[in-house]
Parts: sequence; structure tokens; C-alpha cells
Amino acid sequence: MHSVSDRQARERAAGFSLLEVLISGGILATMVYAIGSLTVSGTDAQEFARRLNRVTEITQDLVDDIRLELVSSVRLFGNNTEGNGNFAVFDFDGAPPVLPGTRLPTIDANGTIQRDSGGDEITGNAMFFTKLAWSDRFRCVSGNEYLVDVYRWVTWYQTVEGDGPQTGSAVGLNLVRMVSEPLADAGAIDRITDPDDQAEVLLHLLNATADVNGVTHTPLQVVWNRGALANVVGTFRQIDPASGELRDNPIALTGRSDPWEIERASDTVTGLLTYRHHSIGTNFARPTFGVSRFGLTQAPGVGTAGFPHGFETQVVGPSSARQVLVHMVVVSTNRRGQVAWSDLQAVVDCRDL
Repeated sequence: MHSVSDRQARERAAGFSLLEVLISGGILATMVYAIGSLTVSGTDAQEFARRLNRVTEITQDLVDDIRLELVSSVRLFGNNTEGNGNFAVFDFDGAPPVLPGTRLPTIDANGTIQRDSGGDEITGNAMFFTKLAWSDRFRCVSGNEYLVDVYRWVTWYQTVEGDGPQTGSAVGLNLVRMVSEPLADAGAIDRITDPDDQAEVLLHLLNATADVNGVTHTPLQVVWNRGALANVVGTFRQIDPASGELRDNPIALTGRSDPWEIERASDTVTGLLTYRHHSIGTNFARPTFGVSRFGLTQAPGVGTAGFPHGFETQVVGPSSARQVLVHMVVVSTNRRGQVAWSDLQAVVDCRDL
């Protein structure tokens, strides 16, 4: 027969003390916190990896697009009278404005790709070149056939997005690609010595009739003397739609302005990064991002937005063997967690005739 004290002792042994409950609760809370933290960290890591893959893919696509266009280039424009003059007559009205402080690369025929030094800067933060759009072969009524190359100007430049480059922010810049109207090669046109044949070829180009292969192209109005200065009479000539003759001054009835302005293709002026939720890296990005790897950094000042930011270009080598450097830093505009960014550069061999 058990005593009362024995029964009480067994009853006490069957439960948990307050101290035991508190200790158990503390251990459980610690485990829940640890598991939750690991879950959140794992989710954040997966999200960062996804954004990192995305920004790398976008940067690679942009650099590949530039590289493919440069392969078909026939003339590169630099920071000189010819390049800046042609850039000035490009029609930017209604397009995203060019970033203040933008400059084309200085073409260094005897140099190599390298970081700029004071007094010897060649790096630009935009690109401007001419590419071959198509070659048109046409047979006149006389039976004579003529081959005319047709070009387009292409420029890649930075523009301010939102508040633009700001202290402590790696974003605020967009990248724009703009392409000109087609331009007929003046050399090929001037080699047509028969005036009737020349007028027939010019009206064929203007009216976009079928070539010798039955192919039609975009109509064109302007004949361009590749390599001539923009402010020289005869560098640009317009086809008279009535006679097929060439006019040194723009023809008012076509709506073209005087002095000369080279129009742009309307479908090529949209920023390439905003809708993708990315930005060209600004000078305020962390040094590890690789911004201003080649150009000397200039902070924003009065009337400028800094130079060069995350889009750098160089053009080196003789005209027969030009090399073009394209260096691009793209940053995700997603503000959660770590900043995803990509730093990519490529060197392209291209023609400069």
C-alpha cells in the first residue's frame, strides 16, 4: 500500500516544470528562426541568381547586336570635324535626348586599346558609324546595268532616365540605338556618265521599284558623298522627284529642312533598357562594377551628366584594320537585396573605307 507522499511524488514526476517548458520553448523558437532565416536566405539567393543571369543575358545581347552591325560597317565616325559634323545633322528631334557631355571616340590610327591618360584621351561614350544596308543592281532601258551601294548611319548613345545619375545610385541611364534613312553612295551615282541612265537609276531608288532581281527596298531621297564634311556643298544631294536630277539644297516640297538634316528611321529611337528594368551603370556605381575602366571619370557638373559612365568605346588601328572596343556595364534597377550587374567588353575588327 502506497503512502500519500509517494502518490504525490509520482504526480509531480508525470508533468513538466516551468523551467523545462521555458527551455523547450526557447529551443523551438531558435529552430524556427534558424529555419526561417535559411528559407529567406535561400529564396533571396535564388532571386539574385535569376537577376544576375538576366542582366548578363541582356548585356550579352546588346554587345552582340553592336558587334553584328559593326561587321557590316563601311565608315567609322570619331571625335573630329567629319564625325561631329555628321552627328550634328542627324535628326534627334523627338528622340531620347543625347546625354550631356557625350563624345565620340578619337580614332587612334597608330595606337592600341588601353586606359586613357591625361592629355591622351581617346575613349568615347557613344558610337557612330555607317553600315552597308544593301546593294542595288538596276538595268536601265538602255540595257546598261549599274550597282549602287546604299548605307545607313547607326548611332548608339546614352540618355538620362528618370532623375539620371545620382550620388549613391548605380542606375539612371538608358541606351538608345538610332538608325538613319537610307543614303545612296555618291561615288556610284557620279560614275554613271549617261544623264538619262543616271536619272533613271535615281528615280528607281526614289520610287523603290524592283531591281534586276525583282527585289524592292525602302525608298531613298538622299545621295551621300562618304568621307566628305557635312558643311560642304555637295556632300548631301537630294533626288528631284520630278526630273531625277540631283539638288545640292533640300527640296522644300519634300518637307526636308534647310540646312541639311538626315532623318532617322522612326522605329529605332526607343530606349533599350527601361522596359527591361535595367540601366547603364553610372559613375556612382561601386568600383567593382567596372565602370570607367578605360575613360577618365568626370563627375557631373553644370550642364553635364558626367563621363563616360558604363558605355565606353575606342577605335584604334589603321583604316585597313580598324579595331573597335565596346565596353558595357549594365545594372538591374531592382532595389531588393544585392544589386545584380554585368560587365562585358568586346573588340570587333571592321572596315573603315
